[in-house]
Amino acid sequence: MKRRDFLRNTGWFAVGAALVGIPGCGDNSSPDDAPTPEAVGTYTFPQGVASGDPRASSVVLWTRVELGAGGSPLYGAITFRVQVSAEANFHKLVVDLPVVAAAPADHTVRVLVTELAPATTYYYRFVAGQDVITGRTRTAAAADADVQVNLAWVSCQDYSAGSYGAYRQMLVDDAARPDADKIHAVVHLGDMIYETRNIGFQTAIDEEFRTIDLKNRDGSPRVIAPFPSDTAGTAPGAFARTVDDYRHLYKTFLSDPDLQAARAAWPFVAIWDDHEFTDDCWQSQANYDDAASLDEPSQTRKMAASQAWFEYVPVQLSGSVGVSGVPAEAHDFFAAKVENKAFTAPNDDNFVDEPNNAAAVGALTIYRSLRFGKHVELVMTDERSYRSDHAIPEDAAHGAGFFAPRNAVPLDLVAIFDQGKTFAGGHPIDPIPFAGRNLDNVRKASPPGTMLGAKQKAWWKATMKGSDATWKLWGNEVSLMRIRITPLGAGDGNRVLSADAWDGYPTERSELVTFLKDNAIKNVVVLSGDIHASFAGVVMDNPDLPVPQQQAVATELIAAGIASNSLFSFFEFATRSGPGAALRPLITLNATAAGLPKFTENFNLLLSGGTNAAGLFAGTLNLSQALQIADPDTNKHLKYIDTNAQGYGYVKVNGTQVAAKIITINRPIAAPTDAGPGIKRTASFTIPKDNPGMMSAATFTGTKPFPLG
Repeated sequence: MKRRDFLRNTGWFAVGAALVGIPGCGDNSSPDDAPTPEAVGTYTFPQGVASGDPRASSVVLWTRVELGAGGSPLYGAITFRVQVSAEANFHKLVVDLPVVAAAPADHTVRVLVTELAPATTYYYRFVAGQDVITGRTRTAAAADADVQVNLAWVSCQDYSAGSYGAYRQMLVDDAARPDADKIHAVVHLGDMIYETRNIGFQTAIDEEFRTIDLKNRDGSPRVIAPFPSDTAGTAPGAFARTVDDYRHLYKTFLSDPDLQAARAAWPFVAIWDDHEFTDDCWQSQANYDDAASLDEPSQTRKMAASQAWFEYVPVQLSGSVGVSGVPAEAHDFFAAKVENKAFTAPNDDNFVDEPNNAAAVGALTIYRSLRFGKHVELVMTDERSYRSDHAIPEDAAHGAGFFAPRNAVPLDLVAIFDQGKTFAGGHPIDPIPFAGRNLDNVRKASPPGTMLGAKQKAWWKATMKGSDATWKLWGNEVSLMRIRITPLGAGDGNRVLSADAWDGYPTERSELVTFLKDNAIKNVVVLSGDIHASFAGVVMDNPDLPVPQQQAVATELIAAGIASNSLFSFFEFATRSGPGAALRPLITLNATAAGLPKFTENFNLLLSGGTNAAGLFAGTLNLSQALQIADPDTNKHLKYIDTNAQGYGYVKVNGTQVAAKIITINRPIAAPTDAGPGIKRTASFTIPKDNPGMMSAATFTGTKPFPLG
């Protein structure tokens, strides 16, 4: 295939900024591609525009074009133009070149614009006939520029669980900020789509956790239509299976006007988490069933999901440059034929060498770093494609009194399984006595668990060590800090909140944190999402040591999801009936008699003060007495806990400190408006240079979360 044809078929173009009238360098189109005049409305841009991966001299621009009046997906190529200017009125263009939207790329177009000026706002537009759509972007500051960098970070935008009012709130908030504090870029930590429709928690709930029907701005029901793969004579699909299914989800999610407005306003730096492929996935394996034997090898779905992500998310992968001396490993999507084959045992790097798995995972590599001035290295990792299976096998967890196979699981059991053949100096326990039964130690011959995989981990270490930026901001999908639940009853031990997060991979977490400490790599701030709750705190070197012996190594800021139902709502649902019902008062209770809400978030007190404090409050509604007996060592490293939240995070970074805000919006279930949903609370923190242990306690505007309020 000729290079020009390849570029056209993938919707990928590279252009250098030049004055109008100079022949377009990097023009991938032929002279006969020039569009002819057509009537207004001939074309539409139903998913808006976007930009991504801003660097000091380049940025990626994106759009998708259709024929007007809901044009058929079967039509051929559409030639139109991309224009870029440093002026909002486009009086003087630096780019004016034809591009082609081709059917093989679902009529998406991605344009890498190079030779731009650093720290500069640019305006861009796509022109198809008489139809025009416009966006704004901004390049990063030069690597030696001593400037403040302002970033927002987001995750988890379940279309069916709420509106995208958090994005509208970001726009409203940013309009009120002084120019020096306005957002330069948005870091998206994954779950841009959810691969399921109309099952489980993919529905909206109100303040009393009842299912409600959402409406879009135009009054239409906010629902996801059936997948293209759903055909007559088959049951409606619960999850995406084909590339057209995943494209269907991106088209639906990106139709939201508030998300479109945010993508048109700022460049995004995106990574994926699980729902871009499949819930709680690892490599190309699904985890929809509690029984490990019923997990679904999903190599064809992984390939389809990666293709759709690459088509709809503007990123620069092939040709990207990271830290000096550290080879960049990111590369663009390239399809390969795969089949769904049963998984084999992982190799010594914990990767499954089965050829279809290797091909599906290797089709797209997205981990990369970006530099923003003198003070920020943004390090984005992929924590799904190379991770090993979850520490506790689903069939072992099933029926053991857990809230779910990967939530509120025993800390000691995670450690035994995660350490594999290295446990107890190479003497793993088998069988493992637990809850009155013996569990087969299926990890007794396995290497310790991994989240990053050997190759990405080596790249992460080299990037962290090699960067000379003042601050290393780690774009990390899942929570890094230990979040402990103290024993829930007699005979119980400590539990970890989520074994799908780093708490399920503690051996590798210890390795990474020890690497930072041993190499004196300071000023690491971890930006996280995924867990549908807000936390902030200090990352300790060894959370298994007594608290006085632990050392602060980094800090972590976790912002709740854009729209997804909260962590609190998940535990509220899990304790309505069944084995979890006895624990419900530790999660929520009606505290109106004490002047508190009908669904008071006692879960927050459980995580901040321990089981005894939460239990005393549940029995007496006397908060002052409960706080008096709270155990300060429960999660002493945490500065902030809010398990019932939606919103976004915002950081300002300079040479001396990081100033951070975690913004909680009013639950986004009301009809969307231009004013946004409004802010429920803002928690603010400062992190001083070279001293993570001195991260400030939260200061608040708005209502404080229970038990603080």
